[in-house]
This record gives sequence, C-alpha cells and structure tokens, in this order.
Amino acid sequence: MRIAFIVEVFPKLSETFILNQVTGLIDQGHEVEIFPSRRIRENIMHPRVKKYRLINHTFFAPYLPENKLVAKLKCMFHILQNAGKIEVISKILSLKIPVRFRINLFFRLLPFLNRAPFDIIHCHFGTMGKIAVYGKSLDIFKGKMILSFYGYDATRFTLDAGYYESIVPQFDHFITISNYLREKIIKLGFPPEKISTIPIGVNLEDWAHQRNTGKKSAIKLLTVARLVEKKGIYYSIMAFSKVQSMNCGLEYHIIGDGPLFHPLSELIAELNLQNKVFLHGAMDQDGVKKYYQQADIFVLPSITASDGNSEGQGLVLQEAQAVGLPVVATFHNGIPEGVKDGETGFLVGERNIRAMAEKIEMLTNNETLRQKMGGNGIKLISKKFDNKVLVQKTLLLYAQ
Repeated sequence: MRIAFIVEVFPKLSETFILNQVTGLIDQGHEVEIFPSRRIRENIMHPRVKKYRLINHTFFAPYLPENKLVAKLKCMFHILQNAGKIEVISKILSLKIPVRFRINLFFRLLPFLNRAPFDIIHCHFGTMGKIAVYGKSLDIFKGKMILSFYGYDATRFTLDAGYYESIVPQFDHFITISNYLREKIIKLGFPPEKISTIPIGVNLEDWAHQRNTGKKSAIKLLTVARLVEKKGIYYSIMAFSKVQSMNCGLEYHIIGDGPLFHPLSELIAELNLQNKVFLHGAMDQDGVKKYYQQADIFVLPSITASDGNSEGQGLVLQEAQAVGLPVVATFHNGIPEGVKDGETGFLVGERNIRAMAEKIEMLTNNETLRQKMGGNGIKLISKKFDNKVLVQKTLLLYAQ
C-alpha cells in the first residue's frame, strides 16, 4: 500500500507519535511518503529517522519568500520546472483566492505533482485537512482520505465547527486518539459513524526493562515535555517545592525545550531550587532513556491553556509506565484513558498544587507502592498501547 502522511512538521523530536506510526507501517512492508507543511531546524534528531532514512522519503514544499516580487519570480521558476503539469498548475493559480494564498497553495501541493498515486492520504492534525481538500478538488489526490486528531486541533477555541465545516464531507474517515477527543469532534460536526478511536502506541522494545533499581543518592522525579503552557510545568515545580521542604532527599529533572525555558529558570531561582530542579533542555532518545533509568516517579501536570489548547493523550505517560514508573498527572483530556488512577499512578485536578504535592509525597515515602504501581503500569501498556498492535488496527482501517 502507498500511503501519504500530510503533517505539520517533520522530523520533530517531540512528535514521536508520528514517527512511531511511520516506522510501524514501514515494518509491515508499506510505502510511506511524508509531506510536511513546513521545515523545522532542530539540532537533535531521533535515531530512527536516520535508521529508516526517512529524510529520503520526506518531500518539503518550497519556501515562500515574504517579498511579493521574489515570491512571484520563484513561482514562475517552479511553473517552468513543472511545465508537464501545467493543466493542474493552471487550476491552482486560477482559484478565486488572494494571490499570495494561491502561490502558497501551489508551493504546498508542488511536492505531490510528480509522485505516483497513493492508496491512502492520511492527514495528521485537523488543521492539515484543508490542504488535502484542495488536493482532492483539483484531482491531485485519488486515494481515500483520513484525518487524525491529536489534541489542540479539537480543543483550541479558534478551531470551531465553522472552521471544519468544509472539511467534514471530503474525508472518508476520522481517527481520534481518545474517546474524550472523539466526543469533542462529534460536537464540531463530525459524523460518529466515521470516527475510530486508536490511541498512540509505544514501541515496547524501546522502553522495556530500562529501570536501574540500584541504590541512589536521592529520589528522582522526571518530566519529559515541551516547555509550553499546556504542559503545566509551573505547577509541578511548585508542588515539588512543597514536598522537598519536608523531604530534602529529592531531585526533579525536566527534559525538554520551549518558550517557557527562561521563565521556568527564573521560577526555580526564585524558589532557591537550583540544586534540586534541573532544566536539561531537549535530548535525543538515548539521553532521555538514561533519565528514565534513574527516575523513581514521572510527573506530567497538563492543563488547559488560555487559548483552549490541551493534550490529546500525553504519550510520555505511556512511555514512563512502559519503563515501570508510577506517574502523577492530571484529570485532563484523554489522560485518564491511559493512566489508571490509584493503580498505575495518581491523577489530580488541573493546577491543584496541594493535591499534586500530596501524591508525590505519598510515592516518595513508599517504595513498595512505587514498585506496585510501576508493575501495574507495565501490564497496562503491554495490553492497551503496544504500537505493533495499534498499527495493525490502523492498517485494518486502511483496508476497509
């Protein structure tokens, strides 16, 4: 089967869920080509991107210059370069939309013009649906079209039913990663009979048996997340501050980068926690694994951001449980579907610093409870979040 993945950016270190799906499909013998909306420059690349040589299967749209004249000249250049596709190019450039949007659409669809037909066009994130709708209306796409939702694309206030109205009829099927998101998109006008819930999977072989259970100098808390508002890291730092004032033998390690790196650094300094809370920045998978090996408790204090943006599933919670870590997280979006409260970890209300501190303290003081919850977590992930099984479910959907 030939499958096109239309995505926002690729490869993106923090979006291993896209990578898991791509490599899972390749392992099953299918051809996957990736079409990002834009390039991203990151200093660190996931090792599987190199192992599978995915850059060779990734087709980027040309960059659209800000200068209008330069943009038009570049457009002319690409028209001449693709003269054999002049009929479809003429259709794109004659659309009744502003000139810059026409050029942008031409650039965005350009990588598809010389590709062999696809059986499946799979758009990842609801916002990627519009480009596929244009591709279908212009007869560029012939295959069946599927649209996946992951979180913000169903919860951000600006992405309402009006935004998706023209998209809904054009797709053959929709996927959500949680039942919570399924209910969200139904309210946005998506037909329930065309929606499947398939959570994001974990490659069990990547995370199994990672724990180092030897004696350590301190109980270590770990968070792996982009440093953005919806991750709620402010609240976990505040909760840690409460706990460590009563138990000095604690450390909190935070892996990830983002716009809140410096504000969180300032908060750590204000609380005089520089020797207790460590912001490590972004890391590759091997670096992250080392911290998983040493950690005792995983924390993800997700919140609904001021613009409505929220988590879809919180894949790191499944990775942490696969390793055997008890987790402390929040009753947020689809998180309760992937963490069993009281069995594999604890869930508390969003922004509830006191409750989060209480649960962290309970786990730090009870090694037996940590081990029990960690064991339960391994069983849960093996049963419900094995990426190989979930890729098979996606393939069955493709075949249908």
